[in-house]
Amino acid sequence: MKNYKVQNIKSLLATAKTASVVIPHLSIDSIAAGLALTLALKKANIDTTAFCPQKTDANYSKLSGLEALVDTYNQHDLVISLDYPSEQIEKVSYNNDDGRLNLVVQTKNNAPKIEQNQIKINNQSSIADINFILGDESLLGDNAKMVENGNWIFISSTISQKSWAKESVIDQDAPYCEMFSFLINDLGLKLDVDSAKNLLIGLRVATQSFSINVSPETFEAGAICLKTTQQVAENNQSINPNLNGSVSQNIQPSTDSIPTA
Repeated sequence: MKNYKVQNIKSLLATAKTASVVIPHLSIDSIAAGLALTLALKKANIDTTAFCPQKTDANYSKLSGLEALVDTYNQHDLVISLDYPSEQIEKVSYNNDDGRLNLVVQTKNNAPKIEQNQIKINNQSSIADINFILGDESLLGDNAKMVENGNWIFISSTISQKSWAKESVIDQDAPYCEMFSFLINDLGLKLDVDSAKNLLIGLRVATQSFSINVSPETFEAGAICLKTTQQVAENNQSINPNLNGSVSQNIQPSTDSIPTA
């Protein structure tokens, strides 16, 4: 069992209302881990966004939380977020009312009303209360300057000292998904089924189905994620025994269409 030194990070999280997760390099492992953290932070009622400068493609479609991932960053952008099911939204439009811009969100028939407390407005120049970056900021190009302000947590599998980082978590040669299988719980966050599925997918890809670059902790990380998904399946089965194991089958992650490198 890995136990990272995260007490100072937990102190920052204790008062955080907003967070960002920055993923400089696009890979199944890094995106899966970053989204797992994003989902866990959201579960803790911390308003969280994830940023990767490269676009994901169909190979990433099995991951949960992709709706929270953006591939553009502009410090002058205004971001309006709705804590509302996207499938209940019919369309989004805008109009010009005598020089005043109005954004119009039309919900589907019989959909619940969007309440005021479900609307969040953020300016990207406003630094989140806590920021996590998975890897070297130099890969962000022009956006690398974002680390010059705010509370940044540097997470990497490569030994490196970052003067801008409030705290660092370094685990040499470990995949990100292995690190986060332990780190999410260490931070006092909840590892739910969606985060666990993401981490399992990332682990399988990073280790080619646990055949290369593995350690005892790699298998332990996989076991933690499997246990989480299995507990959900068992709970659902106890609620509806007529499911006959279908829930268990549905939550098992598949990497049939995911590249192995």
